[in-house]
Amino acid sequence: MNRREFLKLAAAGVPLFNIGCAGFGQARARQIAKGAKIRVALIGCGFRMREMILADTSEQVVAVVEPDAPRRREFIARVKKTPNAANIEGVREFDDYHPLFAEMGDSIDAVVICTSNRHHAPAAIMAMNRGIHVFVEKPMAYTVREAQIMGRIAKKMGVVTQVGNFGHSTRAMKVCVEALQAGVLGDITEVWAYTDRVNAMGHRPKPEDPPKDMDWNAWCGPAELCGYYGPQKPKLFGLHPHDWHSWQKLGNGSIGNMGTHVMDAPFWALNLGAAHPTSIYCTHADIVAEGSWSIRTEMEYEFPEVGNRGPVKMHWTDGLRYGLDYEAANLSNYGYARAGRKDHNMPEIMHKLERDYHLEKAPFATNGAFFKGTKGYAWYGQHSMVRFFPKSLGKDIRKFTGANAIDHMGEFFKAIREGRQANTGFEFSVPLGEAVLLGDVGILAAGKKLLWDGTHITNDAASDARLEATYRKGWELEA
Repeated sequence: MNRREFLKLAAAGVPLFNIGCAGFGQARARQIAKGAKIRVALIGCGFRMREMILADTSEQVVAVVEPDAPRRREFIARVKKTPNAANIEGVREFDDYHPLFAEMGDSIDAVVICTSNRHHAPAAIMAMNRGIHVFVEKPMAYTVREAQIMGRIAKKMGVVTQVGNFGHSTRAMKVCVEALQAGVLGDITEVWAYTDRVNAMGHRPKPEDPPKDMDWNAWCGPAELCGYYGPQKPKLFGLHPHDWHSWQKLGNGSIGNMGTHVMDAPFWALNLGAAHPTSIYCTHADIVAEGSWSIRTEMEYEFPEVGNRGPVKMHWTDGLRYGLDYEAANLSNYGYARAGRKDHNMPEIMHKLERDYHLEKAPFATNGAFFKGTKGYAWYGQHSMVRFFPKSLGKDIRKFTGANAIDHMGEFFKAIREGRQANTGFEFSVPLGEAVLLGDVGILAAGKKLLWDGTHITNDAASDARLEATYRKGWELEA
C-alpha cells in the first residue's frame, strides 16, 4: 500500500490501525518493525526539544523546522556532538512546517512538535492527515476545540500519538496510580493539583526588532503578528524564546504550562477522562498586564460519578501568594518565584498536612497533587515520590512496584514499531487536555461558574466562544 492508497482509505473512514497500516502503509510498517530507523522531523528547537532529543537520537532525523536560524544551527551542531551524530547527517532545514510537509511528506514517518502552543494543532493535523505519527508537547493544543479535532483525526488516521507529559512514564506515578486504584485511600472525593509557576507578566515590554536570521512571521504562525521582545529584566525570558507562555494570544499561562503534568496522576488514577467535568469555576484570578495570564489562580472542577467511583472535586492552584505583587517577586527563569516556597500560592491542604504531621524538615515539593480519601490523604510529587497520611497507610507501599520507568520519547518510537498506541496517546490525553484548556476559559470568566456539557459551555456565550481559536490567513487548520 502506498501513501495515496492509505490516504484514500483514511478519508473513507477505514480503521487503519486494525488492518496494520500504522504510518502510511504496510510495507513501511513492516520495515520499521524489523528495525529500520524511523524517519523523524523535528518542529521547534527550544529547551524541551534539546532535552528530549539529545537524550535519544537513535532514530533518523531527516528535517528540523525552526524559524530562529541560529538556534536551529546550534541545535543541529549539538546533536552532531552526540554518539549518534550519524543519525542527523543530511538533515534538511526549514523555517516553516508548511514546506516541510509539501516537500517531504512522503519521506517522514513521525514528527516531534515542541513549539509554542499556537502551532501544536496546525502542525499535528497536517502530519496526521498524511499518515505521519505525532509526538506533541504539552498542552497538546491551544484550545479545547483543537484538542477535540486532533483526537478525531488521530482515530480516523490510525496514527500513533503521544503527548509530552513524561511523568506518566516514571515509576513514581505508576506506584501512585497502583496504590490509589487498589483502594489504599478508600473512596477518593477531592483532589488538589498545584504548581509554583507564575507564567504571567506584570507589564508589556516595548517591542524590538527581531534578531537577524529569524523568520518572525513563521514564529508567530497562526497567532496575530505581534512585536518581538527578547529576555527582560530581572532575569526573565522574553516573549522569545520562553515567555510566550505568559500571553493569552500565544500560550496558556501556568495551567497550560504545568496542568498536563500535575493533573496526569489524578486523571489516570481516578479515570477522570471517562466523563467530562460538569463545571469549571475559577474563584480567583489576578491579571496584571493586559493580555497576560493570571499571576495567581484558584479553580474548581466537578467530575461526575463514574462506575464504582463517586463524584470528585478537583482544585487547581498556581502563582504568587496573596499580598505579593509581580514586581516584588523578582521572578527567576521559567516563572519560579526566586525567594522559594514562602512566595508561592500553595493550597491550604499543603500547609494543614505539614502542620498536622510536623513536616518542617520534610516539606512537600512545590508541584504536585494531593488526594483526599475516606481513609486519609496521599501526595504525589511531580515525577518524584508518593507519601501517605497517616503514614500507616503507606506501610505496604513496596508491594506496588510501578513496573519500570521508561523513556517517554522512547515509548513513542517503540509504539510505532509495535503498531500500538503510546501510553499518553490522544485517547488518554484529549480529555486531560480539555480540562487543562477549559481552565484558561475559566480564568477569563473568573467569578462565574461555567457549566460544560462536553461540547459547549451552556451558560455563558462569551466563554463558549473561547473554545475556538482564530487563525491568520495561511495558518488555518488543514481540513
